[in-house]
Amino acid sequence: PAVMILGTAGRVPMARHGMGSYFGDGPALWSDPQLVRDDQLASAVIETMGQKNAVVMRGNGLVVGASSLEKVISLTWYLEDAAKIELAVLSAGIESESIIMSAEERERRAVSAGGIFERMWEFLTAGDPEA
Repeated sequence: PAVMILGTAGRVPMARHGMGSYFGDGPALWSDPQLVRDDQLASAVIETMGQKNAVVMRGNGLVVGASSLEKVISLTWYLEDAAKIELAVLSAGIESESIIMSAEERERRAVSAGGIFERMWEFLTAGDPEA
């Protein structure tokens, strides 16, 4: 829901906290509000995504890409959390005071060591008999 709200404004969450750091200087933005219903548009979305791991689709949610289902689901949750932070910053009127992580800070923070994605997967699927 928070990613969707930002997307309708043509905005993406910025790296203002740890979970936002996984998207570098922010996910890509696909600004066409139409549904992607053919290969040509799907290719254009992926081209827009480029080397980023996510693309926010204006009015239609997001696409996340990663090497495993666990990582995709974790990154999706992280992006939604980053969007909640972004909305809170905007709502509080403190956008200019809220610090966006530098490239060096993002690189140091966006780690995968310590089973971070595996632990997130366990958290998100706790109690799910199909997990």
